[in-house]
Amino acid sequence: MPRRQSLTEESGKATKPMSEDRLTDTIKPTVELIRRKRDGQALSQAELQHLLREFELGHVLDSQMSAFAMATCIRGMTADETYYLTKAMLESGKTIEWDSSTSVVDKHSTGGVGDKASLLIAPLLASFGVRVPMISGRGLGITGGTLDKLESIPGFNCSLSLEAIQSGVQANGCIIAGATDEIAPADRKLYSLRDVTGTVASIPLITSSILSKKLAENPKALIFDVKCGTGTSMPTLEAARDLATTLVTTCKRFNVKAKAIITDMEQPLGTAIGNAAEVREALLTFHGSGPADLVHLTTTFAFELLKLAGKEIPFNDVTANLTNGHAQNHFEAMIEKQGGRLCQLPAIHWTPLIATQEGYLESVATGDLGSLLVRMGGGRQHPGETIDPTVAIAVAKKIGDKINNGDVLGAIAHPSAEPYLNELNEMLTISSTPADPRPLIMGTVDQ
Repeated sequence: MPRRQSLTEESGKATKPMSEDRLTDTIKPTVELIRRKRDGQALSQAELQHLLREFELGHVLDSQMSAFAMATCIRGMTADETYYLTKAMLESGKTIEWDSSTSVVDKHSTGGVGDKASLLIAPLLASFGVRVPMISGRGLGITGGTLDKLESIPGFNCSLSLEAIQSGVQANGCIIAGATDEIAPADRKLYSLRDVTGTVASIPLITSSILSKKLAENPKALIFDVKCGTGTSMPTLEAARDLATTLVTTCKRFNVKAKAIITDMEQPLGTAIGNAAEVREALLTFHGSGPADLVHLTTTFAFELLKLAGKEIPFNDVTANLTNGHAQNHFEAMIEKQGGRLCQLPAIHWTPLIATQEGYLESVATGDLGSLLVRMGGGRQHPGETIDPTVAIAVAKKIGDKINNGDVLGAIAHPSAEPYLNELNEMLTISSTPADPRPLIMGTVDQ
């Protein structure tokens, strides 16, 4: 991987990646760079470095960078441009350095409804001796954030310094924390504009945003869960495959092993949707009572990432460690290390939705479920909004399941559950004939 400012370097001796030297005359003014991207022209590494550096320093206006983001969203970027942009974002901050004997890996999900797999995968990987400094995000819109789920545990602290992340990983094997001010500050500044300008759904911008933070961990290997369906930002298989390919090929240019797995998001992952409820479902999974799809996804990703890291662990051993206490021990140690008190995890009070007809579950309006949770107070529409960790939705059936009159279809956890039960019922389509569900694993992209 190219040389970058590291955590272990003294600040007075670290070399700032983006030079303060006067730029050459070959760099065009900001407006000209925007025009060229608007017209579909490719920008050079020096031009993208210059643009990001000047933006970080406040010399490029927010309006100008928003225009650039929109031009990129519409026109796209070449593979070279995506690499250059990622590199510039990465080099705007610090990275963590590890000793040569430390095997560092990580997993990233593009986000889906009910996706609590990271809570399980990080400690499961740690149980096999690899190190997982998982830098995660918060939910916004219909997709929940791993940090929000963990913060439903009283006392849990996700705001750690790079030093604390490093020491926590070395002590326990895994840490799940938010990005610090030291990691990819240029990305953080740009993302705040993308979120309010309708430019989030751009594959080059998504790729550079994800990788500038993940590569700051200096991992040996990365695996990506690219969600596909109505409950995510990649609704089609074609779009999901494009993103998966871009993530993997860009990692290769940084000499990091990577694999992407495209997974279905036409229905929630597991049963529970909502922060504290999803933590409780993760705990049930550690005890051997987790939903089958969540168990399958968790063990598949852990198995594949261990292979990327050079550890040939039998799949049966991976499955065993999920429920035999080894992964749970690492999870509980992580929670304690970060100040959380699992014994005080809020209770969830469910009101069930009872089926009044027979048939088969044909479809789930997954995106609408995510929106419903937000309206119930369990998610946020704007950064900084307070969320209620105890509100939740449950979908008790999977597409294709037989439904009998009187079965529990799902449930709502909310002080005023009745109107939301009616909405939940409308989001579950029941037909007279069995439906064929999509496979959970829809495809893979390797280097």
